[in-house]
Amino acid sequence: MKNKLIIGLLIGILFNLNSCAQKTENKNSKIMKIVYQDKIKNIYKEVKKFDYNPVYQIREIKYNCPMEYYVNDILVFYSSSSGKSAGEQNIDIPQYILKSGLQKIRVKIYPLLDDNKKFKDFVSRDASLKLRIVYGDYRDIKKWDDFKEVFKLELAKVELNLPFIELEGEFKAEVPYILDGWSKGVDLSKEDSKKLEQEVLSRMKEIANLYQNKDIEGLAKEQYFRTKEIDQSMYQNTKENSAEWASELQEALNESKEIELLEGKMKIMANGKLVTILVDSGKYKNQSIIRSKVEGFSDFYPQYFYRPHAGSRLEIIR
Repeated sequence: MKNKLIIGLLIGILFNLNSCAQKTENKNSKIMKIVYQDKIKNIYKEVKKFDYNPVYQIREIKYNCPMEYYVNDILVFYSSSSGKSAGEQNIDIPQYILKSGLQKIRVKIYPLLDDNKKFKDFVSRDASLKLRIVYGDYRDIKKWDDFKEVFKLELAKVELNLPFIELEGEFKAEVPYILDGWSKGVDLSKEDSKKLEQEVLSRMKEIANLYQNKDIEGLAKEQYFRTKEIDQSMYQNTKENSAEWASELQEALNESKEIELLEGKMKIMANGKLVTILVDSGKYKNQSIIRSKVEGFSDFYPQYFYRPHAGSRLEIIR
């Protein structure tokens, strides 16, 4: 009887110890699951603020002018719309400026789209574009009209049948930060293009699965360095700014019904340092192949990868 009692006590002790161990393990597991979410929420503590915090913008007025904008050989904006823009439109570009010095801009102008969302043969003879690059302190919205101009161009009258038009230029930027970004990455243009495209597609599938599973922690881990550098380029050094990433993404994913991977084509940018896959034609041209179906519209999640060093896997940086 005593032996049975002792055995019963031992079993009870072991059960309690095992239960405690499981609770501790579950607690640690939960803590580990929010490491990168917390890191992103605390990025604001690492963002430096300066006496002067300049942000660079493209400002445009256009008409009958579908086009792409590239800054430092990175696609930053695509518009397929026809008609005239409602006044001067602003496009922020600081995340594509890694440090002070000369920056390059390229504009590619396309023909108008037909009813099937395919480009017509030639750029519209009525196409017009006025473009400026300006900068100023982002905090003072009241002074946006006082931003200083560092570059401007205007499309000359189109008098020939042209399948597209490309315009290029340079402007000097002065920023108080230095970002590594993709600058130290491998030149991907020298790699086997077929193998690279398969690798990029594989990584896009991994990211799409994180969106599909609403895995905010997994996405936070993948996008931490991108978020950190973008926040620095925009001087986002408040707790509220850093908290927005997870809350806005969670809200978007809660509304999402399904994540799908569209057909696309690999695109190498940043003079060989960045790579992604974008939809190549149609109404979703230049959108990410990761698409979220939401009631009445679609969300797209672009992922620009670089390879930090030879042999390493592709990492998200923009």
